[in-house]
Amino acid sequence: MRRSPGNVKRGGWLAAGIIGLTVLFFPAFILSTWTKPASAQQDAPPQPAGPELSSSQQQLFRDYERFEKSLFDVAEQVRRKDPERAELLYRARSQSQEQNILAEMQTVAELLRSQAANGQPVSPQLGPAADRQQELVARLEAVLKVLQSLDERERVAAEIARVQELLKDTNRVIARQKDARAETQRGKNPQNSQDAQKKVNDEADRLAKKIDQQDAERNADQKSEEKKSDGSDSEPKSPDDKSQKPGENGKPSPSKPEKSKPGDSPSPSSPSQPSPSQPGEPQKPGEPQQGGEPSPGQQSPPQPPQPGQKQPGEKKAQQPEQKDSQKTAGREQLEQARQEMQQAIEELEQGNKDKATENQDDAVSRLEELKAQLEEILRQLREDERESYLTLLEARFQNMLKRQQHINKETLRVDAIGAEDRPRQNFASQADTLRKEQEDNALEAEKAAHLLKEEGSSVAFPEAVEQMHDNMRVVVSRLAKQETGKTTQLVEQLIVETLDEMIAALRKELEKKQDQKQQQGPQGQPGPPQDPSLVDQLAELKLIRSLQSQVNRLTKQIGTEVDTVTAGDPDQVKLIQDLRARQERIQEATYDLSVGRNQ
Repeated sequence: MRRSPGNVKRGGWLAAGIIGLTVLFFPAFILSTWTKPASAQQDAPPQPAGPELSSSQQQLFRDYERFEKSLFDVAEQVRRKDPERAELLYRARSQSQEQNILAEMQTVAELLRSQAANGQPVSPQLGPAADRQQELVARLEAVLKVLQSLDERERVAAEIARVQELLKDTNRVIARQKDARAETQRGKNPQNSQDAQKKVNDEADRLAKKIDQQDAERNADQKSEEKKSDGSDSEPKSPDDKSQKPGENGKPSPSKPEKSKPGDSPSPSSPSQPSPSQPGEPQKPGEPQQGGEPSPGQQSPPQPPQPGQKQPGEKKAQQPEQKDSQKTAGREQLEQARQEMQQAIEELEQGNKDKATENQDDAVSRLEELKAQLEEILRQLREDERESYLTLLEARFQNMLKRQQHINKETLRVDAIGAEDRPRQNFASQADTLRKEQEDNALEAEKAAHLLKEEGSSVAFPEAVEQMHDNMRVVVSRLAKQETGKTTQLVEQLIVETLDEMIAALRKELEKKQDQKQQQGPQGQPGPPQDPSLVDQLAELKLIRSLQSQVNRLTKQIGTEVDTVTAGDPDQVKLIQDLRARQERIQEATYDLSVGRNQ
């Protein structure tokens, strides 16, 4: 269920476009929709603040309105070349509309108004506006998460492959270390014991260098992305830098240029001068709130990211420093194991077999700790991969559902045309248009079925999509013959019901995933690395029950038509044979689920 490198490369330009839209709009929304805290509100008079905040919120409303429209426009342009990303854009737009983000922005703007429509002054409702703005931030972040889910899935897949390779190398080093310990315990040839331990030590050294190189590459990529982001953020903020008061950010005061120029050697009175060379510089947007002259408590730390007040952008700016300092978990244990190995070699050279064996045992213990940490990373990555996959799958089904609902609505409308009016209203042409739309949706169902089979952890979902695809092919066949009656409409309704049930199951699984994260906290609960099932067994059983119900309803509908059709009608015979095949597949899927064949 992984995308090939070629697909990733071909989609790179589109990813850049999507992230570009995101970078343009979302940081501005998330940062700008936060009003000042209560303490800051008390310092500023509400009358002048009201119009400024209200107009800013109105501008945000207009900007986001254009952004929401661009989601649909870009999705339409790339729908055929990159359907996965198009579906994400459709889903992001749908979620934005479901969350009523535009309406909420308009409401916030009204709360911030300081002048009524009749020109009378009113007091801005800053408290309720701030609460609604915080809720807006959460909704915007949810839409952003949908947009980033495909790129995140590709990143997680690459990280899974990296950790799996490290885990394989670790297992090999552990096995070699145990062999070296056994050779030492036998004690027949001390030289052989030394040689065996040296080989293991060399292998552990190679593993350490491999991890260090990978960490360096990841940090370099991280910094490169941060520089691009900082560059895009800094350009629009440059005019604001000119308005900063003298003495801020270690810049010379216009009234005292002589005192600030000789900064070759830092002095206690100017501790902020070294800050331009420090990586914390991008946090300057939070500094203007400190006033013209920083307080002594703010000057004492060597790093600039220590402002007195916390802002949303401040947390975001501090994250890169934390990520850069992180290394692959277990690297410390590997270093300890190497030290024990080296100590074992020295003990063997001195003929201390017992002490060398103790060092070797300690080395095995440290390596086992490394293995446990890598396994925990792998488990968490697979959970993240599963969550991204569920999000993508839901986006695909949501798009299919919208198309199918349109087809069903048009089928009802076309079928309502009287027989005498059909030639005049181009009934045949309209039915053929619906047939083509249904064929396109059937193609999407076929792709989804292929993805689910490739994922392999679900029994009911692939079967449900297969039977939904069969229903779509039935609708295509009947629309080709201009049959828009009750049987066609029933099959179309079954397609919608299947999509609704699968979407509900996926959403429930995503909600359960979020609840588990909140219960576990930031550390999470360690567990064995395993590929989790797509959905739980209860959801699988419900889906199978739904498939059985659909077969029953179709059987009854066909039974009502037996008296009205010729006994040897090939279409009727084909549909009956299709129902028999479906019943057999449902029976097989139920058996597979009962014996746990998907686990």
